[in-house]
Amino acid sequence: MTHFDPAALDLIEFPQLIALDVDGTLVPADGVVRHRVITAIQAVEAAGVRVVLATGRSLSTTSPIARAAHLTGWMVCSNGAILATVEPETIIEAVTFDPAPLLDAMLPLLPEAIYSVEDAWGVLNTNVAFRGGALGMAVRELPLEQIRELDAVRLVVRSEAHLEEGLGHIVRELGLHEVQFGIAKVAWLDVGPADLNKSTMLGRLCTRLDLNPARTIAIGDGANDTRMLEWAGLGVAMGEASDEVRSFADAVTHAEPGVGVAEVLEAVAAAATR
Repeated sequence: MTHFDPAALDLIEFPQLIALDVDGTLVPADGVVRHRVITAIQAVEAAGVRVVLATGRSLSTTSPIARAAHLTGWMVCSNGAILATVEPETIIEAVTFDPAPLLDAMLPLLPEAIYSVEDAWGVLNTNVAFRGGALGMAVRELPLEQIRELDAVRLVVRSEAHLEEGLGHIVRELGLHEVQFGIAKVAWLDVGPADLNKSTMLGRLCTRLDLNPARTIAIGDGANDTRMLEWAGLGVAMGEASDEVRSFADAVTHAEPGVGVAEVLEAVAAAATR
């Protein structure tokens, strides 16, 4: 079993900011923030370190996790499209795009797909309503004509007709970048603003707070965390992360969500007392 080696902290000066991915990193599948993690967050914050959530989740589904972790500061949501505060819940910066050109290009290729545009507040506006939405997001059914007029932080495309082959061919045909795609009961594409990822907004936050990006730690487990792991002064991959994700990190921690985060934070808190 892999455990975090506190010697990895020697790679950077004492951190000013720690960015945490949420799903598979901070919390397991049940979405519960464990007491050990809350205690570790409080310890590093007492040492003057800012703890920030950096997640693919929308603002509406990130805020409850932040509050459960007893965080009151900053959140980077929707894979970097949203910068917000926890208390009060306020959008500080939103990077949106016009979904109409993409929708117009995709519709002839995927006429039967479900098209959904996530707005800045985390509402999923979709041409075909589906139960509960992603991660409990609010879902609003609208005609495509109205959806294409919205400002999008994310365009989600779902196609039950592509269970076997997925939608990689659409990515290639349209030359899309910064796209997460896969197969999870249905094939889906998750398209965000061009040239934007978690590290982009974390960098802007560091500028806003006058922090040194070289004195940051980022912890994550997924493909959408790789840029963040590479950007941070110290990138830490969860033990269950793929070899590809690990290749972007400087260190590895425990595989269990929450436990791996706590190990890193506890090592930082201990370093603060030396």
